[in-house]
Amino acid sequence: MAIEGQGGTSDLPLARRAYQQGCAKGVGEACENYGSMLIQGRGGAKDYASAIAPLSAACNADFGTSCYDLGATYFFGHVGSAPDYAKARQYFTKACPAYAADGCYALAILQRDGGGGPVDAAGAAKSFKLSCDAGKSDGCLEYGVAQYNGAGIAQDLAGARDSFGQACNTGNAGACMNAGIMARDGQGGAADPAAAKRYFGLGCKLGIQDGCSFEKEIGA
Repeated sequence: MAIEGQGGTSDLPLARRAYQQGCAKGVGEACENYGSMLIQGRGGAKDYASAIAPLSAACNADFGTSCYDLGATYFFGHVGSAPDYAKARQYFTKACPAYAADGCYALAILQRDGGGGPVDAAGAAKSFKLSCDAGKSDGCLEYGVAQYNGAGIAQDLAGARDSFGQACNTGNAGACMNAGIMARDGQGGAADPAAAKRYFGLGCKLGIQDGCSFEKEIGA
């Protein structure tokens, strides 16, 4: 296989042509790979405009990554004269939950902020949770914020504390600070100085100066 370099050096231009031919024959996976190579500039120059057709074919064949790639292409304005948040939202909707970590997270941001359509706080909370469940740290952080504020869902301080802790444990500095404050102040459960100190310490290591200060304030 050209793209994997089996039996010799990988030949990305050859792979790109092969996927193009496969896509022309209606093979969804070939369209997915061809579109991806076009937007990434693998095997040739980046060509967002030419990527729209194969990515659309792959998206329509339920390849979630291609739906996400389409959404990102419109979100960042890689085609047309400006970002098209309505189209981005359309394709991110198709990407979620098949490509949950990134697709649902991107959709949630637009739902929360009213990008490309109405504000949908309940939809955003649901999408953030799907992203979190798929392992995206920022999804857990934002779902925790929704739980804490009762944005689109019933307020759930215990749940928020858990979500922040989950995000912190995957390296999210802001979530570490939120989890630390809640553990220190007894929000969403009993005060837990040891947990607060650990969270603040992680926040400190991840570059938040207040985490260093708050860790020292708790003491041994």
